Amino acid sequence: MSAMNDLDLQLKEAENQLDQTQETIRSIRQLLSSNENEASSDDEQPKRDSIEDKVTVRKMLAKKSAEGYTDQVKELLHKFGAEKLSDVDPKDYEDLYYSAEGLGQ
Repeated sequence: MSAMNDLDLQLKEAENQLDQTQETIRSIRQLLSSNENEASSDDEQPKRDSIEDKVTVRKMLAKKSAEGYTDQVKELLHKFGAEKLSDVDPKDYEDLYYSAEGLGQ
């Protein structure tokens, strides 16, 4: 009978270890799942600083004006629906920058 009790005790310990292992696996899966969600949100474009972007675009426009492309700079602003840089939508700063960079090339 003692051997049966020992075997029963060993089986209960094995079941407890199995339960703990399964709980650990669930926790790891949950952790991995939350990390995947964070990673997918990290793939989004970082927030841009519109003030820094505006300064950068202003420098490019000033450089092109100084190079003699003032009329083209004005036309470019008009293409973006603006009379002056402060009228340009901040989401268009990148496109405006690259468009201005291409002037004279």
